[in-house]
Amino acid sequence: MSELNATACLEEVVAYIRGDTNLTEATSALYRLGMDKKSAGKVLRDTPRNNIYNFSTKSRLGSDPSGENVGDIETD
Repeated sequence: MSELNATACLEEVVAYIRGDTNLTEATSALYRLGMDKKSAGKVLRDTPRNNIYNFSTKSRLGSDPSGENVGDIETD
């Protein structure tokens, strides 16, 4: 029985990593499979996801190393 639960838990974590389920859904699923909510949440929050992108934002008013004009108004 524990092997079946371990396999089911792994499938839920993989679904979370792929983005098929969100944090709340995955935490609830792991809780139903026997993990306590605090541990399930920690495991999932510490797991990197494949569908999360980090967009760094840069100020358009700062100096642009490429020298490209991106539509900023020039004032003299």
